[in-house]
Amino acid sequence: MLDTILDLSDLEGQLCGYLTKLHIRLLKRLLLQYPVLRNHCYTLTEDVHSLFKNDYWIKLEVLAQHIVKEDDVLFRRCLFHIASAIKNNPSLPSTVFVFDSNIDLLHWYRKSFRLGSELHDAIVKWDIHSTPARSTTRAEAQKALKCLQLLGDSAPLVAQSLCEHGLYWFKSTMHFRQAFIENPIKDKYRVLQSALFSVLQVFRPERFQVISITINDRMVEVTDLADIEPLLYKQLLILANSAKFKGDFEHDVVAMTRRFIANVTSIRRVSEKYKDDFIGKGLDGFKAEKYTLVKKAKGLLRKDQFNELLLLLEQHLGHEIHRHDYIENLLIFYFEGKNKYRVIDYGEVASTCPEIITEIEQLHQSETELLPEKNYNMETLHTRFAKLKRLILNYIAPDYKTELTEHGFSCLSLQDNRIQKAVFQQLQSAVKSKEISLRSGTSYTEVLRWLMSITGQQVVEAFKISFKRHQRHARRFKVEDLYSDDELRELIFHIEKGIRNTDNIKQLLALYFARIQVKSCWNTSPMTDIELSDITDVALPTIKKSITLLIQKPRKGYGIDSYSLDGRTVNSVMRDIVYVKDTLTHSYRHLGDKNTQQYLFIFKEKIKVSRVQADNIIAHIKTILNRLGCKVDYNSMRIRKNGANHLYREVAKQMRAYESAKLHTFDTFIKHYQRVSEQKTLQTLHTAVDVMQRYFTGREIDPEIKVLMVDDGSTQKTPTGECASQGNDAEASQYNKEHRHLSGNKNDAWCSDFLACVWCKHFRTVADPEHVWQLLSYRDYVLSDMAASVSDIENNEFQQEAIAALHQRVDDILEQVATKNMFAVTKGKELMIEKGMHPFWAFAVTSVKNVGDIL
Repeated sequence: MLDTILDLSDLEGQLCGYLTKLHIRLLKRLLLQYPVLRNHCYTLTEDVHSLFKNDYWIKLEVLAQHIVKEDDVLFRRCLFHIASAIKNNPSLPSTVFVFDSNIDLLHWYRKSFRLGSELHDAIVKWDIHSTPARSTTRAEAQKALKCLQLLGDSAPLVAQSLCEHGLYWFKSTMHFRQAFIENPIKDKYRVLQSALFSVLQVFRPERFQVISITINDRMVEVTDLADIEPLLYKQLLILANSAKFKGDFEHDVVAMTRRFIANVTSIRRVSEKYKDDFIGKGLDGFKAEKYTLVKKAKGLLRKDQFNELLLLLEQHLGHEIHRHDYIENLLIFYFEGKNKYRVIDYGEVASTCPEIITEIEQLHQSETELLPEKNYNMETLHTRFAKLKRLILNYIAPDYKTELTEHGFSCLSLQDNRIQKAVFQQLQSAVKSKEISLRSGTSYTEVLRWLMSITGQQVVEAFKISFKRHQRHARRFKVEDLYSDDELRELIFHIEKGIRNTDNIKQLLALYFARIQVKSCWNTSPMTDIELSDITDVALPTIKKSITLLIQKPRKGYGIDSYSLDGRTVNSVMRDIVYVKDTLTHSYRHLGDKNTQQYLFIFKEKIKVSRVQADNIIAHIKTILNRLGCKVDYNSMRIRKNGANHLYREVAKQMRAYESAKLHTFDTFIKHYQRVSEQKTLQTLHTAVDVMQRYFTGREIDPEIKVLMVDDGSTQKTPTGECASQGNDAEASQYNKEHRHLSGNKNDAWCSDFLACVWCKHFRTVADPEHVWQLLSYRDYVLSDMAASVSDIENNEFQQEAIAALHQRVDDILEQVATKNMFAVTKGKELMIEKGMHPFWAFAVTSVKNVGDIL
């Protein structure tokens, strides 16, 4: 009956010349079995060649998805046999050939004939026009199809839109990317997404454009940024082509390229979240509304990313962006001489007690405006507000936050100045208990008095902190604060070595700065503030050249000291200053701005000329000397206290012989060229002996040092070492005379003056760690305690001399021990570090609670 419905005789007649009867019978069965096929095969039965017309073949394959899977495969195979019989080597219309294999698109056709057709055309174009290697071309096409499949699976609505509109559903590059942002797929590094976009670019280049910036042979894509705001793209293009990013300013080209790309990434990240801020403004959007977008970017980016973005914005805007432009609660202090802003962050105060921030800002504004009428400068004002911050957080807010919130700083004078007195008492107590230093306590007190004064409140004279002891400490001779001659020699050697070896201008200037400071002992801050106008040439008939140098010293009430320098002064500090001015900095001085040009110490980094800053030059010098192998830390404070003028002459004089031998270690220099003045050493020893003989009247002082290799038990034990006395000698007699009231008027056979042992003729020490530990405890604990105990005594110079002589004596003894057993000294120092003071000395030191613990 079916044969009467569908006449297949014509088809059999057309195919009998090409196919076997089996193939014809199978095709006939499928057509008769499935109405969906039968209804669309009339054209095929009438003309078998119609299979190749108007996509008829692919449409039949798409239609076959509605029948049983096995019959679907059989039907498509029959169609292929028909095509093969009629044409040589026909290709399946649902596949596309790329490189060396066919990519099947049938399931895409069956989803949407339009989508399948457009994918077919896109891949064909990709195969023809793509630039990668042929094998890569095939792989990228497969990745593109995989990406499209994942997108459809993750977003059914997107899959439906693609079936309806085909690849043209992607309206633009940004629409394409937005689709994946809203519907993320498993493509961590966007490999699949990139492949699909590449295929679409070739398919419809006018729709899927990529806007990029070329910087130093690198392509940086900015399509998304240009889509947000075309002006943003133009601004970035100008920056990419600037001299700075091209490396014309001596910057490393690779590094500058990397930094520019990082900036583009940062801007893209900000634009994704704050797109509207860029529209119509581009990069200028960062400056709008008091740098609101900069503040937002700070919270969004890492610190290094944000700092790089600031540099880019400063280049674009043509001026510096200061921290107070984008950070809240910063008090600003402008130093006109340095053309520099410094700030104090009151953010912690604002979070603790926000009600007083307005009052603090008003005080800051008032004090800044009235500063020309004050007897202090911006540096002092900055310090006072910094101390005020700590005063509020540590002493006022913790106990009196309610009063401070309600009344502001006027709370200090409420209830008969109750809070003011309480804070003064806290400060005094903190100083006495050594929670804070005397200097800190005094400065806090002064700041509180200043605060009371500028707020129109009465200052109560109560709970004063005496500064007398600190002044005496400042005057007394501290051996531990001075460099030894050997340490100074090492510093000087490496400074001179660095000057002769370095080619870096910045390092050379730093070393000359150190050289001048070591010779002159000037403070760091006044040295960095020396201006060319402070240096005046003086014509004298007896000297070839002389200069007068003016130095303003902030710690001396900003007074000005005048120095007359000539070629013979301090191994010619004058020559070093003139060399820095006329030779070292002359070639680039004109590149700096007018403010920078006027200073003596300026350096060039890339093309920027800047002043040497007091807050970082010492650290820079220390780093340079450490790299040169110097084991002594450069400390300007220690240099100022004893200087090195005579040593500088000594070392510099012998450097010439050292250089001629081309030797490069300090140990070699000391061993073969540097000679310590024997006369001066003997003179120092004579002075020490004289002091000790005056101090320990009636007892013989012996300058000779006796070191035993082993403790044979023949000597008496003392806290300092060993005593070879046999008893009933002159030392014991003199001790009993001086301490008769302690001994009950009974003569003792032994001397017990352990503090003077090291100068006694009976004193012995042993070259082992235990005895080294005893000596170190005596020097670092006992003598330090003695020095502190005499600091408040009037006319204590003689006691200070004695303590200094004892201190130096211990150093000399340890030096002798080291020549016989270096291990003993090293191990003894380790014991000192690990265990603190030796138990033998526990009776003598009042400032030690437990062994090793200083109160």
